[in-house]
Amino acid sequence: MLPFSLSRWTFIGLLLVALPQCTSLPRPGTSSPAEATSDKEARSVLELSAKTSGQAWQRHQAVEVGYRGQWSRLSPKIQPVLVDEGFRHGSVEIYQPRKKRVSQTHRGPAGLKTVLRQGREPAVVSYNSQKSDDPESISAASLVADAYTLFLFGSSWLLENADDFSQLGARTVEGDRCDLIQCEIHPGLGDSEADFVIAWVSQKSGKLRRVQFSLNGLDSTRGADADVTFHDFITASDGSVWPTRFVEYVRRPFVFKAHEWQLTDLKLEGQKVR
Repeated sequence: MLPFSLSRWTFIGLLLVALPQCTSLPRPGTSSPAEATSDKEARSVLELSAKTSGQAWQRHQAVEVGYRGQWSRLSPKIQPVLVDEGFRHGSVEIYQPRKKRVSQTHRGPAGLKTVLRQGREPAVVSYNSQKSDDPESISAASLVADAYTLFLFGSSWLLENADDFSQLGARTVEGDRCDLIQCEIHPGLGDSEADFVIAWVSQKSGKLRRVQFSLNGLDSTRGADADVTFHDFITASDGSVWPTRFVEYVRRPFVFKAHEWQLTDLKLEGQKVR
């Protein structure tokens, strides 16, 4: 996951002439509802989406995933601590929703990085078995753990962690017409007090196709927003639906592709699905 580092203005200034600087997507937290919908009506769109996808956050006790991915060339230069390119090329991650616990093991050319995020406690981060006491690395790991929980569990996670729902009209992603549901999560991602999310829910299938989100959890990301679009869904034997390809773009303060990753393994309650 990659946002923008405000400490790198000089480097960024040289890139602006070569990068698209505008986005047509609404900005999480600043968009007014395009339609007069009540909190209940907007929430019902997410409830249908969660039901359609199997309500994974409420239903499962342990979900284990394997990921592999590739960062854009720009990503590590703009936000090296968050990207942590030496370690975050692939991962094995265990999510325990009822315990609000995330355990991640990342691998890369520099070795092994482990992260444990328990509720709202700061993440415990180790590099090659050496515990880190660097505040920025810990905050970045907390933000990543929370954001990837949102990406994996989608609508069902938002129903438990968000409020102030409103509808921002409808838009299309890859030919799929979606209702845009904005909500606020507080506490937010990582160390943030609050963040805003816009969920793109397919009108046809009920699947969550995209999430836009603010990034207030780090000083270097505050004021930025990004989005992840979900692709190539699979359905487990219990009826739960999971995206297997994720594509992330930074949208503000300028637009660029940040990260693309794939789900390579999936286990539900210890039973292999993929």
